[in-house]
Amino acid sequence: MRLQRLVAGVSALAAGVTLAACQRQRSGEGTMAAVNNMPGMSGMPGMAAPGADSGGVPVDRTDAARLGVTFARAAVRPVRAGVRAVGILNYAEPRRVYVSVRVSGWVEKLYADYVGKPVAAGEPLLALYAPELVSAQEEYLLARRLQDDTLAASARRRLVLWDIPADQIDSLEARGTVERTLLLRAPRSGQIVEKDVIEGQAVQAGMNLFQIADPSVLWVDLAIFEQDAAAVRVGTPAALRVDAVPGRTFRGRVSFIYPELDPKTRTLTARVEVENPRLELRPGMYAAAELVAAGARAVTVPLEAVLPTGTRDLVFVNRGDGRFVPREVTVGRRTDSLVEIVAGLRPGDEVVASATFLLDSESNLAAAIQGIMLQMGMGLNMGGMQMPMKEGARRP
Repeated sequence: MRLQRLVAGVSALAAGVTLAACQRQRSGEGTMAAVNNMPGMSGMPGMAAPGADSGGVPVDRTDAARLGVTFARAAVRPVRAGVRAVGILNYAEPRRVYVSVRVSGWVEKLYADYVGKPVAAGEPLLALYAPELVSAQEEYLLARRLQDDTLAASARRRLVLWDIPADQIDSLEARGTVERTLLLRAPRSGQIVEKDVIEGQAVQAGMNLFQIADPSVLWVDLAIFEQDAAAVRVGTPAALRVDAVPGRTFRGRVSFIYPELDPKTRTLTARVEVENPRLELRPGMYAAAELVAAGARAVTVPLEAVLPTGTRDLVFVNRGDGRFVPREVTVGRRTDSLVEIVAGLRPGDEVVASATFLLDSESNLAAAIQGIMLQMGMGLNMGGMQMPMKEGARRP
């Protein structure tokens, strides 16, 4: 019904102004009376009776409620900015370890024979035959038989420096005979994530044979957009969700923020540590995280109260007499439901909290109609004001 009245009003306005231009009416009062008497124009915003204050948009609360327009007041509230980001789960670097050999030899027996195999600390990984290890064992046993403590201590220290476990050295003493192969054991519990050796392979001193990683604690490197970087700090709590474990929320905290911005993606990397005791999370999975930082108190309004126009942000403010005028504001941090107003509003100001586009459209329509009237009324007697005429022209 309101739209039909607006359309009828615009049509009547165009017809009335055209007719007035053709007849060149001299009476400005007659012209304005004709415009005000056009069908549908009397109830339109901006077309108030002569002498009435036409600033702002008049709002009838009953009609506004039917149209879904709500109101709110600017107030000082804590602004807890939530930052959403995505990242990829990975093994925590401090929980990774390489297993290498310190002497050259041959792999006689491989126990950790596939990638992904879980191992416990001290569990055998491979049996290594190395001529230097055999010679060192013989030297150690000979020194003990000769009861040369200095030579025995030197031979034992050499075995220790070659990473031979103490229990194997004690077994050598008790047995009194040389072992052809010695066991290379896992230095920590975890999973075999890299394996660069096969059974029977010759290995050189210093080669990395395995990488073992503990998956009980994982890292998530989150990509934080540049505009959200100020809201993220070390210690900020994070709630993570992964598609592979629906309905579960994993908790963690930001443990480190990289010092540099990625020049390609324009994002900052924030690292979150997350506990994984049941091993439900796996490296390589995508994780969606929500970071909630404690914010300071500031003047805020509902998020929908701010109408972005592309070049500025507007709110419709009650000027005190039931009319709402657009006012430019400067916005700051945003939450899911609130937006910080840095400048333009004071606590207690009443604003339109939803459906602001309705008032914006109505305000723009009223301004457009007034502009059409001014443009099409050139040369008319508007309200008793004589419009200038070209030199030599004659009034009819």
